[in-house]
Amino acid sequence: MTSPNPLHEELRELADVVVPADLYERSLIRSRRIGRREAAIGTTAAVLALALLGSGLWRLPKGAEPAPPTAAAPVGPSASAPVIPAASAAATSQGGETGNRSFGAHRPRPHSSSSPRSTALGDLPGQIFYAGDDEGEDDGRLVRLTGTGESSTVLSGAYSSAGVSPDGSRIAYVNDGALMVVDTDGDDPRQVYAGTTSGAQPPAWSPEGGRLLIDAAEPGVLDVATGRLDPLSEGLDGRHFRWSGDGTTLVYATSDCGLEVAGTTADSGTPVPDQSGTDGRAACVPVSVDATGSLVSVQLEPAAATEPAEAPADAILDTVTGDIVDLPVTGKIIGAVFDPDGNLLVRSQKRGKNRLWLFAPDFTLLVQAREPSALRGLDLLAYTR
Repeated sequence: MTSPNPLHEELRELADVVVPADLYERSLIRSRRIGRREAAIGTTAAVLALALLGSGLWRLPKGAEPAPPTAAAPVGPSASAPVIPAASAAATSQGGETGNRSFGAHRPRPHSSSSPRSTALGDLPGQIFYAGDDEGEDDGRLVRLTGTGESSTVLSGAYSSAGVSPDGSRIAYVNDGALMVVDTDGDDPRQVYAGTTSGAQPPAWSPEGGRLLIDAAEPGVLDVATGRLDPLSEGLDGRHFRWSGDGTTLVYATSDCGLEVAGTTADSGTPVPDQSGTDGRAACVPVSVDATGSLVSVQLEPAAATEPAEAPADAILDTVTGDIVDLPVTGKIIGAVFDPDGNLLVRSQKRGKNRLWLFAPDFTLLVQAREPSALRGLDLLAYTR
């Protein structure tokens, strides 16, 4: 039997002491490393959470990713403001068959500021048409004003009512029961329909300029090229029919001094709510309609009027609410007409001087200019492209 080696015994005893101590120190060091790693991860997670809260990305729906940042577009030099086109008919127009009206629900109200982008008549695009009183010294002549400030007579002689095409190139008028059409730059009128009345329905051009809404034996739509007349639905019992600029809506007067709105293919109309803030007056005759049918310029008259006169508009009416739109115009309004794109031309008078105000469809004031004094005795009839 081999005797125990004293050296081996001493080494074994040393190992019994050293190994547990070494393992303990290693475990302690490892646990410290893990603790530091977890603390770092926790700190990073907290920073990321605060960053998400600050940036608003926590609001994204599940699975959505934020869009990559884009560079801001450079700001170019200022330019003269164009006339703003009308909104899409698909988004704002009225359903013709059902008569349900959804247009105008989100139409902006007029701005409080009346500072124009321009005060020069030359910056006013399009053409303005005026009509003289057939019983006055102007003898019923029809005058055109362009942005150059020059005016010219485009129709004279006897006629009972007239309508200007949307592009200002033609005039339809009624003379002794005959519906005539003449170019504004010519003097060779042609008859397009016989047996027309005009007291309850002045000729109103369709927005595309190929048809006329007239009153014959009954109100109807006349194709100017073919002479075909399609009567309106019997359910549209009214007069003074006017088209919206997008061609989807009709606004017309009723026999009891009210207004109704209908789609062009509808079987009946929807009454415009009673007007508020009109001091007992009512909108008995629509004069001009905006692009979608949500606004109409009107002549306010006593509610008891049985035979309202054809006269320039002096107010803008919201056909959805029945409210009178408060325009940032100084002086008395003596005329207001829309062009087919929904831009509004207002004529005002103050201290014997007339001014023209051109508003975009969102009521941004584009032009405010002084009207030539030679037009003072005429009535505002139309504003065209």
